Amino acid sequence: MKFLASIPALLLLHAPALACAGCREPGEEVETTTVMAGFGFSWGVIFMLIFLFALCSGLGWFVARTIKTVDAGKPVR
Repeated sequence: MKFLASIPALLLLHAPALACAGCREPGEEVETTTVMAGFGFSWGVIFMLIFLFALCSGLGWFVARTIKTVDAGKPVR
């Protein structure tokens, strides 16, 4: 039973050796293209989150304006 419990521990200790060059420790030599690809990926995720926030905010504003118009008894355009 102890052997089965040690398998996940060994896998976790071996995981950093399997990481890509951009994810390893910063002291190692890393190719510039790998680092730039990581920066590009990070900025891509940030811009997608900004777009999602803007989209949800616009939709929320539209729904709130429509509800306010209907509550006021005016026709919705």
